[in-house]
Amino acid sequence: MERKVFVKKGILVFLFCAVCALPFFAEWNSFDIPDSAEARRQVSREWFEGTLDTLRGLNSEIRSNQVGTQFQIRLEEQQDVFLTIVAPKSQMKVDIYEGRGVRASVEDSYNMDSPGSWLLVRSKKDGSPVSVRYFFAKDAGVYVQFRPNQEGRSSLADMVIFDNYAARGVPLGVPFEKFYTASFAEIQTLTKNNLPWSSVEPKAGLYDDTLVMVQTIRAGLGTIVYEDDAAYNEEGKPVSVRNGQIRYVPEELRKKLTLSSPGFVKWICDGIVEPLAGSYLKMKPLVQPTFDVNPTGAKAIMGANYSTSFSLDWTRNLAAAVLSVRNNKTILYKDSGVDVSIEPFAVRWTDTGFQNSAGYIENTGYRVQYLKPLLYVLATRYPQYFYLAAIRQTVRGKNGNEYSVFNDAAAIFPYFDAEGKFRAVVFYDGLEYSLQQFCASFDKSQGAFVHLTRVKATAKFYPQEPAKEKEDDRRN
Repeated sequence: MERKVFVKKGILVFLFCAVCALPFFAEWNSFDIPDSAEARRQVSREWFEGTLDTLRGLNSEIRSNQVGTQFQIRLEEQQDVFLTIVAPKSQMKVDIYEGRGVRASVEDSYNMDSPGSWLLVRSKKDGSPVSVRYFFAKDAGVYVQFRPNQEGRSSLADMVIFDNYAARGVPLGVPFEKFYTASFAEIQTLTKNNLPWSSVEPKAGLYDDTLVMVQTIRAGLGTIVYEDDAAYNEEGKPVSVRNGQIRYVPEELRKKLTLSSPGFVKWICDGIVEPLAGSYLKMKPLVQPTFDVNPTGAKAIMGANYSTSFSLDWTRNLAAAVLSVRNNKTILYKDSGVDVSIEPFAVRWTDTGFQNSAGYIENTGYRVQYLKPLLYVLATRYPQYFYLAAIRQTVRGKNGNEYSVFNDAAAIFPYFDAEGKFRAVVFYDGLEYSLQQFCASFDKSQGAFVHLTRVKATAKFYPQEPAKEKEDDRRN
């Protein structure tokens, strides 16, 4: 037994020394992506310092790192810049169409934006370097890049999430040329205190409850029919969303659940609450105002009985109510802290150049176009949560003027799948949408905003089912 322990300790000491002494072990990184540092060291002078004309005369090369991963080094030209690309080998499933049918095949590919890819961007005008970019995420729109400062002696760092900059122009006291051969593990260490890595690193294993809820809701969609102003009260009886009064359900719909947009998100929250409290959420507390409205504003003009902030109040109160049940005490919205109001981005890149990111606006939320990068950050920082979305759109009043109102609501479940790729499922009006579909449906609407409140996901999720048909009905 003592001999075995001694051998194990010896191995550990050897490994520790190897880590300190050999670049082989330095290539491991927390994202577990292939590292091209060794391959880049082999071709640095020719491919990174050569002129554009020189690079045009070079054939693409295949180089390997110490663990045998192959990388392709190649040139790609764009209008004003040219790129030296070092891309790892991956495999892609393709369908090959032949005379007698289709044959499935797997082919090698070297994508410039796959995890582990590295790019050097240089100006066509004078060959000067513009940036070095490291791709490390399963989503190509997420990367870190480095740029030379104006003097050219040191460098600036950027972290980009779908065209939004979580950090931009962070000064580093490091020569720009260091990034020609630095491994990804080295730049992580170098920037651990400068860049918000917590905003881009998925939390493996912490999305299981979210997936349970998504699968359960998805399975129940076939039992739901959209109906305006429709929800179910604490006893599971059909009621009006606006006034809580019992509503009539036509006989042909009594074997379904009839729900409006706000009623649908209540149905989801009821599925969390019922296993804990033995009943569903009461209606009256959900329609209480959550902020003061200008008495001479849109509400006064459109009608005293019309709430321009209805779904905003509804989703805030829903999130606070779920929190209350979980804590076994009454927590009012104002004390709940359920609003999402983070500002993770500094600027956004658009077709017209850099613009200040339109972050959180109090009692309004975020622009719909901002949702994807925002939810990406939320999924990394708060992996066990989903979000109730109050949707603000522009409507035309009786006087012909346009007003911004919160009428509709949705539930959004962001997560990372088993391969580490970002996903987001949206449930809205009793239907399932991808985040892209959901956002696209509002992009053309001026003034479209989404206000988010957070709710912790759970695997103990049992939403209401339609009333079972009576024995007499089955016999007939």
